[in-house]
Parts: sequence; C-alpha cells; structure tokens
Amino acid sequence: MMTHLTLIVPFSVPPGAGDDARDDVVPGALLRQLELPALGKLLTRAEPGLREQHDDPWLRSLPHERWLAGKAGLDTARVPMAPYMRLADNGGREDEGASQAWACLQPVHIHAARDHLVLMHPDRLGIRAGEATALRAAIDELVRDSDITLETPCPARWYLPEAVFGPLDATTPLRATGRNIDIWLQAGERARDWRRVQNEIQMTWFDHPVNQQREMAGELPVNSVWLYGGGTLQPVSRLADTILTRDPFLAGLGLAAGSRVGPVPAGFDGIAGQDGSVLVMLDSVTEAHIAEDWGLWIQQMHALDADWFGPALDALAGGKIEAITLVLGGENHFAEFTVRRADLRKFWRGMGQRGDWRALLSDLAFTA
Repeated sequence: MMTHLTLIVPFSVPPGAGDDARDDVVPGALLRQLELPALGKLLTRAEPGLREQHDDPWLRSLPHERWLAGKAGLDTARVPMAPYMRLADNGGREDEGASQAWACLQPVHIHAARDHLVLMHPDRLGIRAGEATALRAAIDELVRDSDITLETPCPARWYLPEAVFGPLDATTPLRATGRNIDIWLQAGERARDWRRVQNEIQMTWFDHPVNQQREMAGELPVNSVWLYGGGTLQPVSRLADTILTRDPFLAGLGLAAGSRVGPVPAGFDGIAGQDGSVLVMLDSVTEAHIAEDWGLWIQQMHALDADWFGPALDALAGGKIEAITLVLGGENHFAEFTVRRADLRKFWRGMGQRGDWRALLSDLAFTA
C-alpha cells in the first residue's frame, strides 16, 4: 500500500500582480479559466504545511529546488545541485572524485534580443551525443590551457571541479531562462576568470560545424555554457522510498539516499501499485509558464488534474493511499498542503472562504 504520495508541481501557481511589473489582469484571467476540481478539493480539505516566506525576488534558485534542498538537509541559500546531478548522470556510481566539490557546466543557447541577452530553456536544445563530443573536442586546448578537468557524462550536462573558479554566486538555468541575463550572471571573487573562459568557448563555438548544421535544420545553436550548482556531495535525508522524476538534481538526491529512482509515468495509474512512500515531480507546466504561454499552461494544468490529481484523490478516498502532500511553486515561493483520508470527510473545510481554491492559489501568487 502507498503510505504517502508527494506531488511536486513547479510553476503551478499563476503569476501574481507585481511580478515583472504585471498588473492583476493576467493572474485574475488565468484563475477564472482554470477548472481543477480535483486539485481544488485536495487544497480546500488539506492542512497547510511549510510555506516559504521572503521578499527577495532575486534569489538564484527556484522554489522547488529550495524545497528539495531543505527536505534533504542541504543549504537552501546556495543549493549544491551539481554533485547530485553528477551522481545521477553517472548512473548512481560514486567514483574517486565524488568527495570533491563540483560545478555543472551546461551547454546552452543565449539569444541576442535587441538590447539584451536572453537564456533559452536548456531542454529546447536536445543536444545529441555526437554533437556534444564534437563541441567538447573543439575546446580541448582551451580546457587544457586553463587547467580544467572537464567531465562529460551526458550531452546535456558537463562537470568541472568547483575549485577551478572557486565558489560563485550562480543562478540555476531555469531561474534565468527567458530573462535578461545581466542580473543573473555569476558573481564572486573569480567571476571575471570564469567569464573569460566562457567568452572563449562562445567564440570557439560561434561558427562550429555542429551549429551550422543545427541552424540549417532549424534548431537552436549551442552557443554558450552556464556554470552553476557548485558544492560537495553530502549525506542527505531520504525524501521517499520511490522517486519518479526527470530532474537530475532530484534523481541524484534519491540515489544518494538509497531511494528507488525512475521516470515519471504518463499518469497516476502508472504508480498505483507502488508500496511505501512515493515522490513524483510533475514539471510539465514549467516551460509554458516561463514562456508566458498561458493558453498552453491552462491546458497542461487541466491535464494534470485529469491524469494525476483526480486519480490520486480517488485513491485517497478509496483507502489506497494514506496521505497526499502537494508542493506547489510559483516564480518565487513554494507552499505545502497535506491531506489525509479523514480530511475528505471534513466537508466544512470546503465552505466559505477556505473552500475557494482559486482564492488559495491567488493568495500564493500574491503573498506566498
């Protein structure tokens, strides 16, 4: 029997008024168009849990990344993602270098807008193994001259010892995606050394055959790299018996704690037979939210309600799950909600102001 199901849903909260100079028109219109009966019932019957409170719009990590770090017992101010991503990208094998500090060097595309530079969503690149090998070979001399030991366990993410540039204040790629990168650039004592290497990589790749072929095929060129996530692999708390995700940070946390780790199925039916505690990251709405494609975001939220929240609610009501925790995140904050089977019988929680799930989401968007 599944004892506890945790669903992490990044970017499931609509933007609040004041976010990026928005007024209240966008969030209000989004909330009116959302039809989420299952999520609504879960939210209005749940006991509110941990809720992030801060007034800093420039934090360099995303809310769900801080939630994961906090639950795992890691630093939430400077989330050490890289060593856990490296563990996941190496198939869970801890090698001789596992004890040292690592940073992630991620190949990316930076788009030149009219008067600023914008980091594009890394998943849009879909870098192939052969492309990564050729791009890596093109910077071999630069890497050697800079005394960098560069690991490339997978095409999408590369790793180097954090000591090469020292600890930097660095932004996770998704936090900076779709935005003017000026305020999100790496900062620290040796940030200038890092930018010199970054610029040389950009010049080397500018007219590389790999990028020529990608542009001819209508694909984004791989024209830069993004450095982030520095830290050391440490023992972490076990988040769940089973973790299902495509996020390498979460996968690495699971592997480090001895959890079973696997991919996310199409819907709740794919986990109905799991025993013990299960944690699933549902990140299907992330890209639409970042791109402000609100029509697609609404469709995907509706799909989550049909494929995940609805069946999970039925399983809870039928006694097949003991408890469900929802971790909802927006651009700047997260909030937890936990509902148990007995809570579903507390019909009075669905009445009055507390029974308005749209108001709960609006409150998260504005004041979380």
